[in-house]
Amino acid sequence: MNQLANKTVKIYGPPGTGKTTTLLNKLDKLFLRGVRPSDIAYLSFTNKAVNEAKFRAQKQFVDCTDEDLKNFRTIHSFCRQNFKTKPVIDPEIDMVEFAQVLGLPKLQFEKYNGQRVWNDWSLRVYDKARNMLKHPDDAYKEERLKRVVFAKYKLIIEAYEEFKVDHRVDFTDMIEEYIENGVPPKLKVLIVDEAQDLTPLQWRLIYKLAKFSQKIFLAGDDDQAIYEWNGANVEEFNEFPGRDFVLRKSYRIPSNVHDFSQYIASYIQGRKNKEFISQDTKGNIITYNKLKDIPFTDQGSWIMLGRTNEIVDELRMKAREMGLFFQDSKGRKSFDLNKWKAIQIWLRLMKNECVDREEVQIIYTYINEIGFGWRSIESKRWYNIHTSQELNYDYLNVWCGLGALKKPWTEVFNRNFSEKEKFYFEKLIDSGIDIVKNSEMIIDTIHSIKGGEADNVVIYEKSNWVASIQNKIGLERSSEYRVWYVGVTRAKQNIHILRSSNEYYFPLSRMLNEVRRAKHVS
Repeated sequence: MNQLANKTVKIYGPPGTGKTTTLLNKLDKLFLRGVRPSDIAYLSFTNKAVNEAKFRAQKQFVDCTDEDLKNFRTIHSFCRQNFKTKPVIDPEIDMVEFAQVLGLPKLQFEKYNGQRVWNDWSLRVYDKARNMLKHPDDAYKEERLKRVVFAKYKLIIEAYEEFKVDHRVDFTDMIEEYIENGVPPKLKVLIVDEAQDLTPLQWRLIYKLAKFSQKIFLAGDDDQAIYEWNGANVEEFNEFPGRDFVLRKSYRIPSNVHDFSQYIASYIQGRKNKEFISQDTKGNIITYNKLKDIPFTDQGSWIMLGRTNEIVDELRMKAREMGLFFQDSKGRKSFDLNKWKAIQIWLRLMKNECVDREEVQIIYTYINEIGFGWRSIESKRWYNIHTSQELNYDYLNVWCGLGALKKPWTEVFNRNFSEKEKFYFEKLIDSGIDIVKNSEMIIDTIHSIKGGEADNVVIYEKSNWVASIQNKIGLERSSEYRVWYVGVTRAKQNIHILRSSNEYYFPLSRMLNEVRRAKHVS
């Protein structure tokens, strides 16, 4: 341990202090001193950070090859090098097949934007057990809300392991195999970002790599450790031997937000005491009873946050009713993009503007009414149209069975759009949005938005039974305070707290009043 302590620096980065930027700048300094990329391992959870590190290496060393950068990877990708000949389990193919073979209920799949996403509870608990180095039976017993009986849980995880025998691997397999059989590279420098989110299994990997490294930099923030539900162990980061270095200046958080967030953080048990200062602006924190009262017309970027996926779905529904254009943290827009394109193409045709063959294909996908395409023989002719030919309504009407009369899109597409969907699209059309651009508003969970920031943050204090602070004790409460701490510290200017009348909620508005009474926040 003393050997690790002598060569390790732990960088604590409170929100907005730039811990990832600090690591990247550290890379630049190493490169200037002549340390080559092949002597460095840069590990992160995100491809974005890894790609930026690669870019800086290539900028400094023009002769830098892929081989030189083979250790600039996400953690799973780093371990993946042991499995080049084995395919990784694909949720859209392999797991669908697995569910069918086992006869799992359809409820094990969640639908998001038309895509099926594997979300089996038993396998999530099993994977968590593996990452926490626990027996699967113990992990099941520790789950407060059990969605299947124990016998079914055992059946699923045993069948899953049998299913993988056919040369398949999952992400946890990669780490387990590397720890067991991987040969660590001899490194001059090991750099790990977001170290507070590492699981006990992943920490075993870091310890293995650290033994073969001359210098180690670990960056993280224990106050932002919000993945304990998925097996992350923040204590490992705090207890890792080494010299602590705290980034002291936030370039994101205004003073009022800083004071409020520190009040929330004061409830976190066992936290590392970190003094840092805010940016020079003051910022505002405002409470509301209704979403419609929030001034979304104000300039700047927006993030709207909910505690759970169900609560986020509620926010998205209300936002659609208000005609707000938004997307999620992965860039998926608040509407079906092809449906939107079909409407826009039809509106152009009604103005006798020209469209191309690909655009014709889009609108014909949604036209179902008799006389508007698919029901007429002529409609098939558009297949033979040259891809570069520009077409107007009259041509499509005469030669492609588009219909005898011009009609509003709400009538033309009436079988492919629900009334709520029509209403939402009508509001978006009236607002004149540009679908090419990304929305200035993101609506997602606090966990999904971690690492993001916006001028304005709307945070809904509604919770549920599982996540509610009222239902937690001890360290569990600390975990919950961390989640909301991350939420409020996304704000660059203003926080808009949406109150909740739900039985279960996080007392953001009440805590704000407590801070104000203490004259911490104006």
